[in-house]
Amino acid sequence: MVSCRCEVLNGLSGDVASDYLKTHLQQLRVDGMGRKVHGCPDSDIEWTEEREPGGYAENVLVLRRTR
Repeated sequence: MVSCRCEVLNGLSGDVASDYLKTHLQQLRVDGMGRKVHGCPDSDIEWTEEREPGGYAENVLVLRRTR
């Protein structure tokens, strides 16, 4: 079980983001830009999943806290 770090983190990327997504967050919806929005089961904090070609290395997951 991963302990919740949502209140102290602003963003995650790479393997750390993938692990946190798989073990802690739950998919809530897809936003108007086609990005997946995930929620923390322990708080009201939401995370947006970004996989933009050219932004980071190809196929690198980036999670950004949205609220």
